[in-house]
Amino acid sequence: MRIDVIMLISGLSPEALESRRSVLQSYASEGTEVRLVETRNAPPSVDSLPEMELAAPGILERALMSQKEGADAVVIWGGHDPSLEAARNLVDIPVMAPGMASMYLASMLADTFALIIQLPNVMKVAERQVNELCLEDKCNGIYSVDLPVLELREPEGFQMVLETSIEAVEDGADAICFGCMALNDHSDRLQEELDQHFPGVMVIHPGMAVIRLSELIVELGYTHSKLSYPSPPKPIRFPE
Repeated sequence: MRIDVIMLISGLSPEALESRRSVLQSYASEGTEVRLVETRNAPPSVDSLPEMELAAPGILERALMSQKEGADAVVIWGGHDPSLEAARNLVDIPVMAPGMASMYLASMLADTFALIIQLPNVMKVAERQVNELCLEDKCNGIYSVDLPVLELREPEGFQMVLETSIEAVEDGADAICFGCMALNDHSDRLQEELDQHFPGVMVIHPGMAVIRLSELIVELGYTHSKLSYPSPPKPIRFPE
């Protein structure tokens, strides 16, 4: 089985890309190959709806390329599931994203979950995402750590994530989900810290959730319904 993970951003060194691919590969089962694939004209980070829209043509083009190259599934590596519906319109293989995967998993295993996002200006994007997933009754709040993507992996970034997550749990969340994949690397440490304060609270690991759920869907022989996501009536032309 091969899963292509589509990067939204540009500017990473070959060493950084390989490091991220290796981490994603570690989430997969034996026999699954995970490829990290880049897109054309990608922004250096995604901190706003305009940047998500800017990334869209590259995501869609890459999804088509991955299908032609033999991928069994593609994962769009963005916490707010950018271009997910459009990509499903374009290809027949399963298209997954970590936001959807982790929030549905949280809704199966906990009564309530909180969604942690990077900046307040993407609050409406996150609210629309939760509503489209029909998870309003499960999501007890969306919380911003108020840091841009490129600062989230710094030590002070983790402290803000921890403080925000504690606030969310004190407000009634039984599980924590992430709306930005720069938070993925904090999953294990955040679980350890929260266990000391709130034994039983869950931190849903978005990378592992989306890779393992993608594997399951492929193994079951499923993909998205073409009644729900019909193919375009004519070929799509991408910018040169």
